Amino acid sequence: MPVVLAAVLAVAGFVWWSWGRRRAGDEVAFRLDSLFRRKPCKWKATGDAKGALEDYQCAVCGVTAFSRTGQGPVDCKRSLRGGL
Repeated sequence: MPVVLAAVLAVAGFVWWSWGRRRAGDEVAFRLDSLFRRKPCKWKATGDAKGALEDYQCAVCGVTAFSRTGQGPVDCKRSLRGGL
């Protein structure tokens, strides 16, 4: 009996996840997803330039990145931390 109950709950959860959230609309999905969403980066120029690349630092996560468009990078670079 516990196995059947677990299977029914798993199927109900999958149906809610795949069909119910889309049908419920963006408002409910936004509220649930906003709990786990990171704040977007706010890039500020540091004034350092290396050739065609300008140096930017994120005010939210503190990561330094480079861009040649005159604006901050499009994507957050915090997951690129690492070394050799």
